[in-house]
Amino acid sequence: YDRLLQLIERYQKAANVPLLIAIDAEWGLAMRIEDTPQYPYAITLGAVQDQEGLLFKVGENIGLDCQNAGIHWNLAPVVDINNNPENPVIGYRSFGDDKDKVTSKSTAIIQGMSSVGILNAIKHFPGHGDTATDSHLGLPVIDKSKETLVENELFPFKKLIQKGIDSVMVGHLQIPSLDSSGNPATTSYPIITELLRKELGFEGVIISDALNMHAVSKKY
Repeated sequence: YDRLLQLIERYQKAANVPLLIAIDAEWGLAMRIEDTPQYPYAITLGAVQDQEGLLFKVGENIGLDCQNAGIHWNLAPVVDINNNPENPVIGYRSFGDDKDKVTSKSTAIIQGMSSVGILNAIKHFPGHGDTATDSHLGLPVIDKSKETLVENELFPFKKLIQKGIDSVMVGHLQIPSLDSSGNPATTSYPIITELLRKELGFEGVIISDALNMHAVSKKY
């Protein structure tokens, strides 16, 4: 943790323009940095009955931890719906298998982080829940109709975009019903421009999942 603080300070001093620092802190800085506070995984928070109060506090505290470290942007929460028990990469990172619950829990976390000025990113568009492949290792294919995706996977994204969010992270997912080219969503005009920008009306920042993941690095 001390090393993190030193590096952020050093980079900011060296930069002509102040740097925007981001991190994956889905369950706190502990997701990436040793010896930092760890909060419950999303699947645990998904089981909590008192939705808004406690989740708001978790979001607020994660936000304060980021703020104290000099981090502005938390690449969270995961709004994927956990609807495939074979999923090797989302699982406990999702709030559950119910689209309304995923949306309401995500909203509370986002509100908590926003209350202390930390930016958010909902991920992994257009939904990484129903995959049996880890996109760190290969390119998952989601063979669902657009209607099914709109009904389920896209539901939290659509609702949260309507409420107002800072950014959307696109996942390395191949979805033939949305783009027949075989390209991952992260490099797909139909998925990013046609669907996310035009159909869902998202005007904020769009970012890609990590570019060293094999889903894209093996191809490009």
